[in-house]
Amino acid sequence: METSGQAFYQTAKGHYYSVEIIQIAVQQVINCGTSLRGVEKTFELYVDFCEQGTPSFSSIRKWLGRIGLYELNREKEYRSDWIFIVDLTVELGTEKALVVLGVSQQLLEEQVFPLKRGLRHQDVELLALEIMCSTKGEIIEQKLSELTKKVGRPIQIIADHGSDIQKGIKLYQENYSEVIYTYDVTNAMALLLKHELVADEKYQSFTPQCTRCRQQLQQTELSFLSPPSQRSQCRYFNIERLIDWATKILESPVDTMSNFLH
Repeated sequence: METSGQAFYQTAKGHYYSVEIIQIAVQQVINCGTSLRGVEKTFELYVDFCEQGTPSFSSIRKWLGRIGLYELNREKEYRSDWIFIVDLTVELGTEKALVVLGVSQQLLEEQVFPLKRGLRHQDVELLALEIMCSTKGEIIEQKLSELTKKVGRPIQIIADHGSDIQKGIKLYQENYSEVIYTYDVTNAMALLLKHELVADEKYQSFTPQCTRCRQQLQQTELSFLSPPSQRSQCRYFNIERLIDWATKILESPVDTMSNFLH
């Protein structure tokens, strides 16, 4: 009869560590959001139960990479109700990554809409990931057409209005005119906010003051009052965090601040 301790010693085929240790490590990152080095430290608490020793963060990273590679390469279900979510990453060197996520209309109607919630990571599937030196519209159209042959024609494509993506999708629609092209609401709202705030003198003076405030407080006993860091790109996506911070500071009684200092 197998004891609970022995379960940790069922070595995975082709690996030094057991299936159980690999599973626990991966689940800590995926389900709990623990950092790779954090998982490594957690295993050190149970070193007496792990005859093989504890895995390093680099081993855990490789296990996650293999799961990601499997997810990317596994055959996806061929459906007629896919919704594609398409985006290009920020350029790194001379290359960009074209990412296509997919969610089925059936899943939306059965699991998302009834709960009146937004999409979560587990709701979508990674349908395609292409590293591209050129992101011309013709190439994006080609990649979308190739993906269509593998997983089926989507009923809708959601993307921003980047010139390359927009051109690629419109070329794709010439062959699949029934496909709906929807502007990503997050980008749309960020663009509306930008148009509203770029000419607002009060807001434009507010953001640099937040930066100076953070610089002045970060190495002091008042560092807990520092404003959230601002992104250099896509800054209009994160206005809410900055406004919430300012509102809480203004609503905090002065005597409460004094108590923190004593």
